[in-house]
Amino acid sequence: LFENELSDYCVFPIGYNQSIIYIKSDNPLTGGDRRFRYNMIPKCYGLMASEALEETGVLRVRRSPQLGYRGGGTLVAIIDTGIKLDDSLFLYEDGSSKVVSLWDQSDQRGTRPEGFLYGTEWTREEINNILQSDMDTGSNRKDEKNDSDNISSNSKNNVRKLPNDENGHGTFLAAIAAGREDIDQIFSGVAPDAELVVVKLKQSKKYLREFYSIPDGVWSCQEDDVMLAVRYVINVANKLGKPISICLGIGTNLGGHNGANSLERYISYLSLLPKISFHLAGGNEGISGHHFHGTIRREEQYQTVDFNVAEGENGFVMELWGDEPNVYTIGILSPGGENIERMQLKMGEFRFFPEDTLLEIRSFPGATIGGSQVIRMNFKNIVSGIWKLFVYGTGNGEKQYDIWLPISNFLKEETVFINPSSEQTVTSPGNAQYALAYAAYDVATGGLYVRASKGYTRDGRIVPDLAAPGVSVGIPGVSRITGAGERAISRERVRSGSSVAAAFGAGIGALMQEWAFVVGYDPFMNGQNMRTYLIQGAVKDGPYEYPNREWGYGKINIYNTLLEQRF
Repeated sequence: LFENELSDYCVFPIGYNQSIIYIKSDNPLTGGDRRFRYNMIPKCYGLMASEALEETGVLRVRRSPQLGYRGGGTLVAIIDTGIKLDDSLFLYEDGSSKVVSLWDQSDQRGTRPEGFLYGTEWTREEINNILQSDMDTGSNRKDEKNDSDNISSNSKNNVRKLPNDENGHGTFLAAIAAGREDIDQIFSGVAPDAELVVVKLKQSKKYLREFYSIPDGVWSCQEDDVMLAVRYVINVANKLGKPISICLGIGTNLGGHNGANSLERYISYLSLLPKISFHLAGGNEGISGHHFHGTIRREEQYQTVDFNVAEGENGFVMELWGDEPNVYTIGILSPGGENIERMQLKMGEFRFFPEDTLLEIRSFPGATIGGSQVIRMNFKNIVSGIWKLFVYGTGNGEKQYDIWLPISNFLKEETVFINPSSEQTVTSPGNAQYALAYAAYDVATGGLYVRASKGYTRDGRIVPDLAAPGVSVGIPGVSRITGAGERAISRERVRSGSSVAAAFGAGIGALMQEWAFVVGYDPFMNGQNMRTYLIQGAVKDGPYEYPNREWGYGKINIYNTLLEQRF
C-alpha cells in the first residue's frame, strides 16, 4: 500500500505484529483519506486524574517479619507527564535520584535512546550529576549571596537543564507508587524501595489535535508515543535484569471498548511475558453522560439518539460501534432543523446551514479486530443545542450498538447524551486483556468514587478488575532548600481519580514482583498470573455480588493475597 501511494515515509516495527508508520505530509488529516483504515490513525489520550496503605494491606506486609516487602530489586515505570526529579520523595539521603532512566519525548536536543528516533534519554549518572551541581550551588548560596559572579558562573556551567513535570500528574503517580518515606510528613509510597523508570510523554501533534478537536491548553498524548514508551521501559528493565510494574494513568473513550485498540493489544501480548505487569486507570466516565447503548427492536426501522452540545464547543469525534454481523447507517437532524436523510455511503462530508457545522462521516464495515462495524462522526465548528441521530440497522432480530463521545477532559460538561448509560464506560487501555484495570474508591467512606467508570467490556469481560484508593489522596508538598539554606515545604498535593488508583496498583505490583522474583516464590509470574493472585486476595465488602460492574472482583489487598499463597 505505502510503496505504491507514498514516497516519503518510514516504518518502525515495535514487535508483536505491530509497526508505527511515519508519513511526511503537508496536508491536514481528513476522515476521507481512503489510505488509512480505522486503527491506522493514532488515538489521543487524556489524563485520568497512611490510611490507604493500611487499607490495602501494604503496611501489614511491611511490618510482617516473614514478609517485610518494600519493592527492593524491582522497577516501577511511570509513563505520563514527567517527574520532578528534585522532589525529595525521589531522592536518597545522599541526594542521588531513585530514577534509573528517563526518556523525555518532548526534548529533541539531547541523546536519543538507543533504537528510538526522537527525544532525549537521561541516565541516572547524568541526573545525579546535575542534582549534585544544584545542591552544591544551593548550599553555597548562603555564603555567596552577595557574590553574584559565583552564582552566575554556576548557572552558566550547568548547561543542561533537567526535564520537569509542568502538569504534576506524573510526579503524583510516581510518589504514590514508589515515593520514599517521609517521616516528618507521615508519608510513604507503596513500594518505597522500588526504583523508577520514567517516560515524559510528548503531547499530541498538531494535526491530531486538530483532527480530534482537542481544546487548546488541555494535555493529551498520542497512541504510538505511548506504545513506544512501553517498549522503552521494558528495554530498560531487560538491561537491568529486573521485573517492572508499569503504571498508565491515561485514557480515551474512542475505540470499541473490547481490548482491540492497538495499544490494548500490545499490552495484552506483553502481559503474558514474565516480569512484566500493567496497572491501568479504569477511567472517570461513569456519570459523564458520554456513552449511549442502543437497541433497535425487530419491529423498529431505526432508533433516535438525542445529544446536547454545549455552548462554545468547537467540535469532537463521536463513534458508533455496531454488533456484527448487522449493518448500520445513520441520519441526523441539527438544532436548526436541517435534516440529512439516511446515509448509505461509506464516507461523506456534509455542511449544515446556517450553522456552518461541518460533519465528516466514515463507515468502517468489518475493518476492526473482531469484525465490528464502526461509524466515525467528526464534527467541526458544531453549533450548540439538541442534535438528533437516527440509527438504522439491517439484520435479523434485535440490533444492538454503542456510541461514545470523547472523555470529559476534551469536552465541555454540558455536551452529553440525553439518555446515557453509565455501563461500558471503562476507558482504553483499561479494556486490555491480562492487565489490571482499577476503579477508584474513598478510603474514608468506603464508597466508590462518584465519577468511577463502570464495566463490563463490550465483549462481556470483567472490568474493572479491582478497586484501589483514589479519592482525595494526598502526598507531601514539594520540599526545597531555600537560598538561606532552610527547608521550605509547599502545601499538600491532593488528587482523585482512577489514575491514582492505578498508581496504588503499580506499587503493589512491585511488591508482588519482589515476592515472586527477588525472594523467588514464583520466578515465572507474568501479568496474567499477578492478576489472578490479586483477585484471589480481593476484599469483597457490602451486600454486592462479585464480580460486578463497579468494583470488579473487590478492593485490592496484598496482605490477603500473600496469605492466600501461604507466603
